[in-house]
Amino acid sequence: MIELRNLRKLYGAQKVRIKKLETQITLLKQENRELRAHNAFLTATVSDLKLQMEELRTMVFGRKRTQVDHDDTPPPPRVPRTADSYQRPLPKDSDITKEEHHPIDTCTHCHGAFSKREDATYFEEDIPLPQRKTVIKHEVEKGYCPACRRWSAGISLPTATTIFGKNVKRYVTYLFVVCRQSYSQIQDILVHTYALDISQGEIANILRKEGNCLRSEYEQLKVRIRGEPSVHLDETGWHLFIGDGYRRYAWTMVGGQTAESVFVLGKTRGKGNAEDLLGDSEAVVISDDYGAYRALPNPHQLCCAHILRKLCDLARSGEIAGAVHDRCVLAYHTFAGIYADIEAARISETPVLRHDALLKRLHSFSAVDPADCAKLARIKKQVGDRTENYLTCLRYPGVAADNNAAERSLRHLVLKRKVSFGSLSEKTADTLAVLLSVLMSLKRRGGLRNYLMGV
Repeated sequence: MIELRNLRKLYGAQKVRIKKLETQITLLKQENRELRAHNAFLTATVSDLKLQMEELRTMVFGRKRTQVDHDDTPPPPRVPRTADSYQRPLPKDSDITKEEHHPIDTCTHCHGAFSKREDATYFEEDIPLPQRKTVIKHEVEKGYCPACRRWSAGISLPTATTIFGKNVKRYVTYLFVVCRQSYSQIQDILVHTYALDISQGEIANILRKEGNCLRSEYEQLKVRIRGEPSVHLDETGWHLFIGDGYRRYAWTMVGGQTAESVFVLGKTRGKGNAEDLLGDSEAVVISDDYGAYRALPNPHQLCCAHILRKLCDLARSGEIAGAVHDRCVLAYHTFAGIYADIEAARISETPVLRHDALLKRLHSFSAVDPADCAKLARIKKQVGDRTENYLTCLRYPGVAADNNAAERSLRHLVLKRKVSFGSLSEKTADTLAVLLSVLMSLKRRGGLRNYLMGV
């Protein structure tokens, strides 16, 4: 009886204890699930932050050469070069400014007579350094008319006694815009090569007047580009030292056929700048996926190269490994194949017939998998949200599938930004936009030399 009493007492105590343990286990399981979910969230966040840090390091320090390239596209076949390709081309007869004859009577080694003779011809190209500047003294006769009480002169008189000629003005503009020289570098070039002293204020004056002279050509350039079947739009940072303190941007519009470009500098990043550049144009707009372009009424082609570059950077990343990295490499190769097929279909005779098949492949690619990292999921979602816009080039002939033309156009401006860091004010930024648009379009057409010659 004592044993039975003890068992009953122990059973009751153990029953209460087991109840408490079951409740504790339930709470621990719930806490474990929450901690696992939180740990997964932290792991994904850390992985995402690592990728962002890697992007920032690449932007600041550049890409390491030792990184593995996952692009398995075979390199283009190497074209063998001929021996003539390593030599300068022969100048034209009209380019020859002087001829020199070099006779020889005896052998330079033993001073013997020659048994036969022949002529060898070579050309020497050179430039005069330093170049002497030209100074023209103008003597202008003027007279006073008592009838109208005015002075008249043989030619229009300038406000200053010593002025710069047209060649100096065009050369300063060329050095500043095309050669990306700073004011002090332009001063050094003119002093060392032409013994011509010029102040920075005079350089700014020259640029302002040249900008006013070329403004009509700038407006005509806008009209020509707007009339093309497609235009490229893009933007980049461009600082103003005098302003409201907000970050400013440079915008470019590039013709899809002529590759001529128009710039506006020192503007905001609002969609109104894109609308002002387009005007009443009905051209197909080719751009990245920045939100300002989405509100435009024009047909829109999104840049496939942007997506491919993002996937390539993800596949090359050293911050992810294992199965996640393998999924990134697979996504890169998948989209690279789709992009190649889009380019092949775009230049085919019937590109529209391949639209549906490529659209299906893009939809399949953009399906997000739970095993994808956060950045890969964002890229896929970006493609999935506007899949149709990556295939606009198949419905409109002559439209590119990438926005590389605009990026090449901005490259010159980005290099100039590294030298000048931006513009002083909105007025100087507007002057630079006019000069940059006209001169770089002339360079594209091969007419920059005619500008320097004043033709």
